[in-house]
Amino acid sequence: MRLRGLLIGVSGLAVAATAGAVLAAPLLADRLGAAITTRLARETGLRWQIGRTALSFSGLVLEDVAFDGADLRGRLRRATAAGPIGLLLGHGGTVSATVEGASLNLPLALPAAAGAGGGSDLNLSALRAVIRGGDAVLDDGGRRLALALSKADLALDLAAGPGGRDPAFRLEMPDQGLVAEAAGAPAGAARTVNLTLAPAGGPKIEARTEARLGASGLRLDRIGGTIDGAPFSGTLVAERSGRSDRPRLDLGLALDALALAEAGSAMRVDPVGGLTVPIRIDLVPDPAWFAGYEGQAAITVQRLAAGAVRATAVGLTARVRDGRLDASLDNAALYGGSARGRYVLEPEGRHGRHQIGLSLTGVQVLPLLRQAAGVDGLDGSGTARLDIQATGGTPQALLRSARGQSEVTVTDGRIDGLDLARAAGITAMPGALATRLDRLGARFTVADGQAGTDDLQLKTGLIEAEGAGRLDLVARTIDLRLKPLKVTAGGRLNVPIQISGSWDAPAVSADLAGLAQDPAGTLQSLQDLGNNLLGGQPGRERGEPLGESLGGLLDALIPRPAPRRRP
Repeated sequence: MRLRGLLIGVSGLAVAATAGAVLAAPLLADRLGAAITTRLARETGLRWQIGRTALSFSGLVLEDVAFDGADLRGRLRRATAAGPIGLLLGHGGTVSATVEGASLNLPLALPAAAGAGGGSDLNLSALRAVIRGGDAVLDDGGRRLALALSKADLALDLAAGPGGRDPAFRLEMPDQGLVAEAAGAPAGAARTVNLTLAPAGGPKIEARTEARLGASGLRLDRIGGTIDGAPFSGTLVAERSGRSDRPRLDLGLALDALALAEAGSAMRVDPVGGLTVPIRIDLVPDPAWFAGYEGQAAITVQRLAAGAVRATAVGLTARVRDGRLDASLDNAALYGGSARGRYVLEPEGRHGRHQIGLSLTGVQVLPLLRQAAGVDGLDGSGTARLDIQATGGTPQALLRSARGQSEVTVTDGRIDGLDLARAAGITAMPGALATRLDRLGARFTVADGQAGTDDLQLKTGLIEAEGAGRLDLVARTIDLRLKPLKVTAGGRLNVPIQISGSWDAPAVSADLAGLAQDPAGTLQSLQDLGNNLLGGQPGRERGEPLGESLGGLLDALIPRPAPRRRP
């Protein structure tokens, strides 16, 4: 059933309003309603029910209208239409119609079959529509499209004689700032479609494409335009799949700039420009989204912003088949390094099974952590690997069920803010240091919402440490123990450090057993550490201001042991 037949059938009946408005009487309403129902069924091949029919000087009025067929169903709260009397005689003309409270439910892939076969001699040559309050959602597990609109003002140009041409159209949606139009063309021929989208508070999109509507589906070639001045190009094919009743989509898209922003944030705040897509960070993909169609996509983005994180030369591919999504981050340049990843959603159980793989190579850690988490204390060349799978419909459920492995390594960098004396519990006064980082790394095993490690390693120009512990991914708490600390600046420092508490404000404490076991050696190591870090030399005279250096601070807090005298 063609939607064009539906439009022609409804508009062809509107002329009865003009012809009979003056003579209208209540006793004619029932007969008129029956005649309209019969005519609409013949024109469209659908079953129709009309709650009330009336004639007025403004035209034909239909209320509480419902229609359905094998693949299409809908409702109209009220429809008013009027046209010239010449339409009754088979002449052309323009029908004006207003539709209020309309809903339409149709499959994503409409069959190419025509209507019931008793069609009109009039053909639709042009359609102009102004739609307000429009909305569209996927229904029936993603297999159908549900459309709703508050009001639509239509103008249909009907021409007598044989058809064979696709009608010209102009579509306006003032609420969304959308205007789309195209000239008429021979049926099935390619024609140019121009589109402008300028929503309030959003980017202005101007696009042009060569569109071809055939028996198998819709094809958009040579898509090109700008998004707030940033260019884009691509192709789109929507057709019936050869292996199933699902529609098939094939998308190719090249964007100069794309920004992903948390839903609710300002739409035009990102400096990359181009298209900004609002996303919900707590939204978990549902397998039902991919059950109604098949397809593939290849997308390239020259400049990508994901929140505050920046990437360039991004390549993405995705494939949907049998309800399974397989998406890959094929390449991305990220802070001097590269990123690759893969996400697979299997249609298993109620919420599906999610698999995530990600690898970072040679990434500069400082700018990444600064923009992603506001952390400035660590720099170096970072490598990371993540391989996790989980089930659930919420982020919390995914974390509780997550299982897999991860590995993080940072080398050849720097640690700022390392405060050994305060971390060891010797003093509450700050004495932050900056030191070279040779290596920081750990392997984590993830299970039941916990990420555990037993090979945490830290090697800097000052100390070496090994540790173990776990992170609670659901409660967002940390419990790590560094043991033992070796001072590479000289001596030993056997003071295990415990880091525990919430991620936002963990508590740092120490086991001072090392002081009892070897007080002179431990204090000497702390003293040598302070002297080598901040310029204090052994033998410096007393009397330095407190806090001038870590060595001076330790001298004031824990005096150097006096040398033993010979008897």
